Amino acid sequence: MRPPIRERGLKLLPLFTERRVAMLPMDHRLAGKEELVLADLDGEPRLRYADPGPDDVPIRTIEEKFERVVAGQGITLVPESVAAQYSRPDITYVPVTDADHDQVYLAWEANRHSPMIAAFAKVAQG
Repeated sequence: MRPPIRERGLKLLPLFTERRVAMLPMDHRLAGKEELVLADLDGEPRLRYADPGPDDVPIRTIEEKFERVVAGQGITLVPESVAAQYSRPDITYVPVTDADHDQVYLAWEANRHSPMIAAFAKVAQG
């Protein structure tokens, strides 16, 4: 799982972090840059799943995120793995060097105590 996570009733085990990249339409003014900093994105409308700010556009699915980016309705930050898994000719990804890293967790019900869960968590942690 990735934040935001409603932790109530869950046990969370941090697994790894990923750098974030800006998802931009190919014709965006920042497309083609080697890297960005958050200040480069000031004033850009942001697409957000949860807790959108007053100037942010709320979205529900990754597909909606792609379509809104391509339509020029906003930009978003995504983990590097999204950039690696979702290649499209109308979208580009640019690393954002000062963005918070994305944390990935293993989660299970806190009241479940099983040797299988413990063994899986140990393997997942590497």
